[in-house]
Amino acid sequence: MGNGRKHILITLPSLEDPGGVAGYYNAILPHLPDKKLTVSTLEIGSTKGGGQRLYLLTDQLRFHYATKKHRPHLVHVNPSLDIKSFIRDGLFIFQAKRKKLPVIVFFRGWQKNFERVVQSRLRFFFNCTYARADSFIVLANEFKTTLQRWGITQPIHLGTTTVDESLLKNFSFSNKLAKIKRAEQIKILFLSRLEREKGIFETIDAVSILIQKGFSVSLSIAGDGMMMDKLKHYVNKQKISKNSICFLGYLKKNEKSIVLADHHIYCLPTYYGEGLPNSILEAMAFGLPVVTRPVGGIADFFRSEKMGILCQGKTANEIAVSLEKIIENKEMMIQMSAYNFEYAKEHFMASSVAQKLSAIYQLNMV
Repeated sequence: MGNGRKHILITLPSLEDPGGVAGYYNAILPHLPDKKLTVSTLEIGSTKGGGQRLYLLTDQLRFHYATKKHRPHLVHVNPSLDIKSFIRDGLFIFQAKRKKLPVIVFFRGWQKNFERVVQSRLRFFFNCTYARADSFIVLANEFKTTLQRWGITQPIHLGTTTVDESLLKNFSFSNKLAKIKRAEQIKILFLSRLEREKGIFETIDAVSILIQKGFSVSLSIAGDGMMMDKLKHYVNKQKISKNSICFLGYLKKNEKSIVLADHHIYCLPTYYGEGLPNSILEAMAFGLPVVTRPVGGIADFFRSEKMGILCQGKTANEIAVSLEKIIENKEMMIQMSAYNFEYAKEHFMASSVAQKLSAIYQLNMV
């Protein structure tokens, strides 16, 4: 690299994937290159591997050739704490350290069940791979504590996911406030991959409880996944009015912006192994009060009664009570909306998150 810039190689899933990691890098990559940095990406996983099982091997070969081609000053890997990602990215680290390359590990998801597997059976592999990295980024303080318990003494940075500024290009917060003030029916949004542990069934039941109590509410379910048919069958079985619950499917960027601007409350009562869901930050950026649970990085920043309601339990009744607190108090809903809009603008925009990541890169390169 003759231009004097330091070169970063980032491994990540296909940027065409719908997941949160791809969304994060689609948002921040335009902001990363600067006078000091150039960036190359190596897209890995089943999408790039054509769905073939051999991609687990070919990813290792592609990583080897990428490091030879780009001769990076630093390698940045993005594992989740689950079996496939943990092994694959651990081997990337092993390769990089054999070539004497600095490595940053950014843990994205964190499965508590697999944490126990690492603790009991995979500590030798961890010590040979991850423990040799130069720096870590995690999305929750509890993950930092676990790494330190596993013997990590290298720097561990508390990171965040992000909001793509382009989502907000045509958004007017004053229009959002006006929409809340005149709303006769409160529109609740669930936007996530459709998995049971995301709390979708409990959300449906909570909205059903509110309707039975006489509240004028609706629920929009955005996202896709293997649970879609089961969810539709479940809604039909509950005999909930089609005007009260609708399925929007997977939303592309422009569609997502329209839906977020059109709704009043965001509900994600997740008990999944979350890092920090992008969708919560996006909802806040569009001025939606949030009902969620204290998992992963949510517990570190979320201020209950300010940003929405942090629901300690995960039953439908507890979620319904949390939603009801906001719905019954229009003034509180407006205050939460304004607080979230300003907080997200200050803390979660892609340009500022990219600057913080760039600063971490600089600390790990000679």
